[in-house]
Amino acid sequence: MENPASNKNTRQVQNRAPLKTMCSRTTILLSSFLTMLLAALAGKSSINPLLQGLDAMWNGAAQTSITQVLDCTHTYSIEIMSVDPLVLYINDFLKMSEIDYLVEKYYRSSQSAHVPPSDPVSKCLHDRMKSLLGNIQHIDVESLQLVSYSADEQFRYHFDWFHMMANETGLPHNPHRQYNRLGSIFAYLGDDCTGGETYFPDVMGVSLIADEGKFSRTDDPSGKGLLVKPKKGNALFWNNMQSNGTGDRRLLHAGLPVHSGVKIGLNMFSFYYPDTPIIGGDIAAMEKTSDESH
Repeated sequence: MENPASNKNTRQVQNRAPLKTMCSRTTILLSSFLTMLLAALAGKSSINPLLQGLDAMWNGAAQTSITQVLDCTHTYSIEIMSVDPLVLYINDFLKMSEIDYLVEKYYRSSQSAHVPPSDPVSKCLHDRMKSLLGNIQHIDVESLQLVSYSADEQFRYHFDWFHMMANETGLPHNPHRQYNRLGSIFAYLGDDCTGGETYFPDVMGVSLIADEGKFSRTDDPSGKGLLVKPKKGNALFWNNMQSNGTGDRRLLHAGLPVHSGVKIGLNMFSFYYPDTPIIGGDIAAMEKTSDESH
């Protein structure tokens, strides 16, 4: 993993310019708004175009601002929760700036929202997941999905992989290609809640000395049952597919009911194409083919 710690001082100096640009852009926005407001009050234009124009300018400024200050480097750390099946706990997978941006721009209470692949933060997170997958097939990643759960809401037991291959990817460069879901990441964007653990009943649970801020233990005498608490910025990764391309039934999981507050999460899924090796193979050639088809 790339560690930008040695460039800390450089990044602090470089970040001053985007801040100045953002302030200048805000001044321009206010000036333009006042000009249109005066025109509307003078009866030279209606208020609706004024509001529409302001909305368009603000959204454009927000997109430009996040692009200017975006730093796609990653400094997360990993804890191996299970080797077979593979389950990883990722500390600091998301940066606070990325969380703030996604929640402000896409979060809708008690609903789910998809983040378009063209979004700058989405691009960063797609690349971050592909980097994590390493020698595992990582040609494409589904569009990100924000989800939220309020008190008494839950996501019942399910698999992320499909029992039958899907045929429509929804990708413009690869629309009609059979696929399944290989890797899953569930990241926590908000943890102002009680309950809401992510639960794998068939995966061995944590030990008595595990961090109670991140994990819970079940009452099962065998020790089975991995319980992961919502922790803002952190994430879980698991590999849905076995090496022969079939789904791993041990990865049945659920989002347990939220007792109070709101849990906000982010779903990420990488594609598995059965016409390409799941492990190894010419990863560079695969990525080149995908890039050229964009």
